Amino acid sequence: MSFLSVREICRGISNKNTLYTFLFVLLHQSSIAFSIFASVMVSGYILEINQHYEALKLWVFLYIVAMILPHIIGYFSDVYKEKWLCESLSRFWQSATKRYQSCTDSRTVDHTLGVYVSQGKSAISDFIGYAFWGMSSGLNFFLSLLMITAFIDWRFFVSVMISVLLILGFNKIISSHLENNAVTTHKAGSSLTSTLSTIHDNVHFGSSVNALAYQTRFEEGKAKYLGLRIKEAVFRYNALLVSSLLALAPTSCVLLFIFTSSSVPMEVKVASIVNLTRIYHLLNSASDIVSLLISFPSIKGQLSVMTCFSKNKPLYQPQWNIAILKDNESVDTVNLAQAQEGRFRVVGENGSGKTSFLRHLCAKNDYLYFNPSKRLLWPWDDSAILSDGMYSAKSIQWLLENSSGHLILDEWDAFLDSENTKKIGALIDSYADSRVIIEVRQ
Repeated sequence: MSFLSVREICRGISNKNTLYTFLFVLLHQSSIAFSIFASVMVSGYILEINQHYEALKLWVFLYIVAMILPHIIGYFSDVYKEKWLCESLSRFWQSATKRYQSCTDSRTVDHTLGVYVSQGKSAISDFIGYAFWGMSSGLNFFLSLLMITAFIDWRFFVSVMISVLLILGFNKIISSHLENNAVTTHKAGSSLTSTLSTIHDNVHFGSSVNALAYQTRFEEGKAKYLGLRIKEAVFRYNALLVSSLLALAPTSCVLLFIFTSSSVPMEVKVASIVNLTRIYHLLNSASDIVSLLISFPSIKGQLSVMTCFSKNKPLYQPQWNIAILKDNESVDTVNLAQAQEGRFRVVGENGSGKTSFLRHLCAKNDYLYFNPSKRLLWPWDDSAILSDGMYSAKSIQWLLENSSGHLILDEWDAFLDSENTKKIGALIDSYADSRVIIEVRQ
């Protein structure tokens, strides 16, 4: 999946289940449209029941079938919509994982994590729900309008088109405001995720003072996010209310004219009565079309947040002033990258960028990375009861014995006494004959 633009994201979300979903939605809405035609035939034969009783029975049967069939077909469209969503989420996580793992810019990584963890899933789910809603509402609207216009009265087409034009003009006025609201709200939501992560890290690996400070920041961010979300929703619902009124008024006037005018044929009045629910459902579909138009900027805004994974986005290049040694001899980064075995040591003053260099290597080369200052979950489950030194020794031993990739050990001896440092150092030497091991020592 490419994250270069909203259009590329939409292409990445599409898959074979998108087509199946569309086909079942088309069958679903076509059967609804056919029920309108069948009801018109029933209305005509009711007025001439004595002359066409057998034909009336046939069309009543077809009308009932056309009313039942959409519920059966709708089951399949719902199933394939869910398959579409699941495959799209799988593609997103697969692509976003690679992009996030290569992100080394501390200024943007928290926002990217927020989008990866929650906002991306929400955006994709909302987009597919929006697309499914668009397919159903669009086909229902246009097919039903075609049938009603062709077989009941052409004035319905005029009234609905007036509503659409009114709503399009209204949507034009408010669309940019809706999109900006969506972007602002979802960015605020992403920042909450990063603040929560910082609180967790400070509680377990940092200081309680910092944790309390970030907790205060989280409370402020939460209030901001919830306030923005309510503000966005209120504005959107106000817009929907106005657009619904614009949609209902013209067609309601046409219905009043049809039922009160003596110039309108009786069969048109009967057909209108039989299809009164369908006609107002058509107005609901028109309102849905309007809602789709109004919601489009919000959906676009949500998807645009995912462009933070864009591969064209330049990565932050950290600076370091370090040396790489092997057997006390200097080695350049080219030879390090080409090495297949050996023990390498990264040296430099405090603040020279040793850890930044190691993380850069991990991002570029997919090395295994270990730093004992952050406890991890391991296949063995007794890490919580181990001292820092015992945890370091057991972790390194497990990595050496149970993994085969190139390994980075960042300040691995920080919690070890001299005896255990010597023991683990000898173990590292024995495994460095068959793999690359890069280390930073205290």
